[in-house]
Amino acid sequence: MKKLQANLERHMVELCLCIGSRHVGSAGEAAAANYIEQTFREYGYPTFRESYPVTGWDFESFEFYNLTRKRAVPAATACFFSNSVEIEGKLLWLKRKDLDQLAECSVAGRVCMLECWSGGSHVQGRNQIAEKLDALGAAAAIFVSDHHTALAPSTKIQRSPFLKKLGTLAVAEEGAYDLASHKDDLYRIAINAKCFPHNSCNIIARRDGTGGKGVLGAHYDTAPLVQGAGDNASGTAMLLEMARLLKDGKPGLALDFAAFSTEEYIPDTLPPGSEDYLKRHGKEDLRWFMNFDDFGLLIGEPVVKIGYPEKLPGVKPVGIPFEPADQNGDDKGFHHAGIPTIWYYDREPFHQLHTAKDSLDRIDLEKMAFGVMDAVELFRQLENL
Repeated sequence: MKKLQANLERHMVELCLCIGSRHVGSAGEAAAANYIEQTFREYGYPTFRESYPVTGWDFESFEFYNLTRKRAVPAATACFFSNSVEIEGKLLWLKRKDLDQLAECSVAGRVCMLECWSGGSHVQGRNQIAEKLDALGAAAAIFVSDHHTALAPSTKIQRSPFLKKLGTLAVAEEGAYDLASHKDDLYRIAINAKCFPHNSCNIIARRDGTGGKGVLGAHYDTAPLVQGAGDNASGTAMLLEMARLLKDGKPGLALDFAAFSTEEYIPDTLPPGSEDYLKRHGKEDLRWFMNFDDFGLLIGEPVVKIGYPEKLPGVKPVGIPFEPADQNGDDKGFHHAGIPTIWYYDREPFHQLHTAKDSLDRIDLEKMAFGVMDAVELFRQLENL
């Protein structure tokens, strides 16, 4: 157990502190892929990469400054896939009713503050608003990061990779109130960023076997500009240690240990990494998919989300309770393909994922180790199906 916890800590430090943000197209994404591949090989696995085309994002700098008061706007960040923009002026405040008549709101060349907001499941709606503002020639759009912690805005509250010129940013509660209190002030926004064609890759370690295949997976990419400790350095570290612990298991079920990228992508399709895996391997005899994503939080309640439990006869919880799956991550594609899914996850109250608060100091390494050992014991049941 001590070695397991020490290894988990080593992986977490490397991914969160040495590498940092691992968003699609970043140097961190490439560094994480190299580290995962190196570790799989260190653990004795034949390892290979499978690549697929996506849109990458390169970010250099961000400024949101109140010129009237000569200070930065608090709790603000650039959004995933924002374009470069540099503009000064007053904000154009838009209410919900304005969204149906944006063409009449004189948004061209303006910084649009979306006074309305949508729930956490409506990223598509925010993407569509941004795309419409972009088509109408708006310079920038500010979104309220409502469903994450009030202290830090989500960097992917809006994340359309199809914007041509629009700069996008988000403010959490503190920033939104600051703007609302100073509606007549002058502001400066400067974002230096760009989108570009990019190839991401899955890193796969394989254990040969007969009688079907089990897939264990985790995504290693993050929302932009964050450590992504819970989401999902934790799952990546757990996947690496599952590979180490299952290396010399009894002959039988073949195993793929798949580290996916691009889970933190646009929401109206399957995550491209796990989707690519299924396109390549979906016709193989895949018995189940065990996913590790957002586990080991300092404050959180561990659960195992089960999809198609009727296809896992006799499988029972080890120490972490089961609950029905909701297919919000890499398990989504497997579920759509009719493959049972098992997702190790922490239900938590503060929703720090996708924000700067998702950092290593909010991780419980002992809980992560407990989760790995629980998954090893659950695997013993799965391999005997």
